[in-house]
Amino acid sequence: MFEESSATADEPFDLDDQQRSRAAKLHEVCEIIDGLVAGTYYLDDPEYRDRLRDADITAGNLTVGGPSFDYTDTIHSVTDTRTQIRENDDNYLLVESIDDIDVASESDRTGIVMGFQGANWVKNDLSRIVTMAELGVRVIDLTYNRGNTLGDGCCERRDAGLTMLGREAVGICNDQGIVLDVSHCNDETTMDVVSYSDDPVIASHIGCRALASSQGRAKTDEQLRAIADNGGVNCITPFPPVIKQNPETHKVQQATIADVLDHIDHAVDVGGVESVAFGGDMSDRTLDQGSISKGSNLNVWRETHPEVYGEGPTDRMDSYPEHLSRYTELSNLTHGLVDRGYSDNDVCGILGGNLRRVFEEVWK
Repeated sequence: MFEESSATADEPFDLDDQQRSRAAKLHEVCEIIDGLVAGTYYLDDPEYRDRLRDADITAGNLTVGGPSFDYTDTIHSVTDTRTQIRENDDNYLLVESIDDIDVASESDRTGIVMGFQGANWVKNDLSRIVTMAELGVRVIDLTYNRGNTLGDGCCERRDAGLTMLGREAVGICNDQGIVLDVSHCNDETTMDVVSYSDDPVIASHIGCRALASSQGRAKTDEQLRAIADNGGVNCITPFPPVIKQNPETHKVQQATIADVLDHIDHAVDVGGVESVAFGGDMSDRTLDQGSISKGSNLNVWRETHPEVYGEGPTDRMDSYPEHLSRYTELSNLTHGLVDRGYSDNDVCGILGGNLRRVFEEVWK
């Protein structure tokens, strides 16, 4: 969309003093809402407990469950998260309504929106969605990597979308004020969710497939446009496999913040600036530790599904984009949006205003 400026290795953008001052002010005054916060350790690990607030994040969609097929375990995960938020209420506030985001901002805390990546726990009992809504869950991606009773995830190798039960689940989520997320849905399920939902839909942490060929996890122009046309939001993530990879070998390549901004520009070109936001999916502690758990996507899915998760190591995270690898570098994104020529209103929309609009409409 816009031309990027020249820069140095230490300074990613060649901004003048006025632009730097403007970017710093915008990062301070804009409401920053993260489409996807990846780890509950941000709540209770002393080393990372201040990380989201220090990054000036007003609120974030925190993954508290989803892939497990065990309903009891999933319930425990939600209730445990509520307890963690309560025990760390100096830094965090549970978000169950749009007003809670305002309260979090006014009290210098980060609002936690409880969300699911996947709904395997539903099985054949749609009343469980109602229970989750009553417990405060506000975002649900109906599928993760595998298929389930509701539809197919991004790693399934068949052209199936939502099941009949999945279509009913969409309606229940609409009725319960739950935001539907399509980040890990396959192509058909993504389009089905948008088609059957009366409410706007989000893709909380994705890339653009026109720029990175990650099947399912990077959305096609048709999908980006459909989400935008339905009033929804596409949240661009710096997660390496969906930002930069060799289109033939799927080898994940080292990206920079400029590559992330290219994805933002592309999504804006396709669906309009009101349809674009940011979804971090940045796992600071995992990157710092230098290793990943045996249950992680890269360990479990990469070797069998490089078309989704790229070709690369299975024992550690890929290097995140230079200058946007951790929450401590989030202000660089604001500087980058200024560098690309976005207006103040557009910057604030991408950083959080666009997601807030969807949340406000769905949580009404």
